[in-house]
Amino acid sequence: MNVLILGIVVFFGVHLVPISPLKKIIINRFGENKYRGLFSLIALAGLLIIIYGFSRTDFYSVWNPLSYSRQIALVLMPISIILLVAANVQTNIKRFIKHPMLVGIIIWSLVHLLANGDLRSILLFASFGTYALVDIIFSKKNLATNNSTNYTLTKDIAVVIIGLIVFAIIVYFHKYIAGVAIIL
Repeated sequence: MNVLILGIVVFFGVHLVPISPLKKIIINRFGENKYRGLFSLIALAGLLIIIYGFSRTDFYSVWNPLSYSRQIALVLMPISIILLVAANVQTNIKRFIKHPMLVGIIIWSLVHLLANGDLRSILLFASFGTYALVDIIFSKKNLATNNSTNYTLTKDIAVVIIGLIVFAIIVYFHKYIAGVAIIL
């Protein structure tokens, strides 16, 4: 459990730097490229520690998930993945959701909290969801945007198709990624 918590602290500790005054101080001292490199290395180290810590942490049941929580996850996870894909493409989706990645992470964390009632899952998914909410609040990122640019529907359709393909890949490999097979 301690290793999982350490990974969470390292990963989210470094992710709080961009929304704090510390970012400018580090960039002024070391430069943009060194900041990005150091940020990436620390984030990767934190993520690897989280993965290792999660795999080594014992299962402690806190609650029994609802019988239909997995079905809710199967309905909402494609939306989460589509939003994660949309975060990297200029689409009409961004006209309505300013930061689709954070909204996608919130959906991802909520459905996983619904589907898992063990302590290690609660720590992992609640930390991701809490971070996304904190990032939205402190970055002054609104969920609605004033962008009036209309993009072609081709990009929106492509994002949805790519998101659904990524979702299908995740479902297929979920057993190997998370140790839990998803049965449709």
